[in-house]
This record gives sequence, structure tokens and C-alpha cells, in this order.
Amino acid sequence: MARIRIVLEDDNGQEIKSEKARIYDLSLGHNQLLDIELAVEHFKKAALPELEEALLKRAQEQFVTAKKNGKIDV
Repeated sequence: MARIRIVLEDDNGQEIKSEKARIYDLSLGHNQLLDIELAVEHFKKAALPELEEALLKRAQEQFVTAKKNGKIDV
């Protein structure tokens, strides 16, 4: 079985901490080509919403911090 591990980093290469590890299993059986396509589709459906949520949460935290520090006028 293959796995994908995703680590989000900021612009400085520092890891963006997460509450849980981002590890996705890719179940591959005997029909490798078909299984790879199915595994990639499953990965996209599982990983992309979680990654988008993490990035949006980080952007929101940065925005709130910048607003509190007077760096953003809204």
C-alpha cells in the first residue's frame, strides 16, 4: 500500500502545525492502472477539502492578527 503524507509550510519553510497528521492511504490492488486512477480520485476528495480548510484557517488567523496590530484597515 502506498501513502501520501502532506506537510503544509509557510513562506519561510516553517511547518504549519495541525491537530492531526495529514496521511492518506492509497489502496492499490491487482489492476494497477485503474486502481491508481481510483486512488487519486479518492485522495482528491479526502485531502483537498482538509487542505483548503487549513489554509483558510491560517489566512483568517493572520488577518485577525494583522487587524489587531493595526496593519489592516477595514
